[in-house]
Amino acid sequence: MPESDKNASDTELRARLDSLKSAIGRAEESDKPGAGPAKDKALAGAMSSGFRAATDLAGGIIAGALIGYLGDRWLGTSPFLLIAFLVIGTIAGFRSVYKLGSRPTSGTGRDTTKT
Repeated sequence: MPESDKNASDTELRARLDSLKSAIGRAEESDKPGAGPAKDKALAGAMSSGFRAATDLAGGIIAGALIGYLGDRWLGTSPFLLIAFLVIGTIAGFRSVYKLGSRPTSGTGRDTTKT
């Protein structure tokens, strides 16, 4: 192999190596936390709201059923308090989900933490 061909291939290989290094550097920068697109943050916010709505609804129903069941055991009024508090817990759960859904999604300057 002549010396000129060896230098030409070394130069070509170094150029390809530099190109690869820069591509890897760009890929690593795009993978850093917080560098993701705003679409990911919107999806995370929507999923957070969905999980909160589901737990609020389930929590209301479970709390109502538990209070009704314990009240029935304490007073001996078999299914009546269970049914009554189950309905009250369901209404409370739906009310909580409704309040969560009716909150504004963008910053409007209103304080939405008051009930």
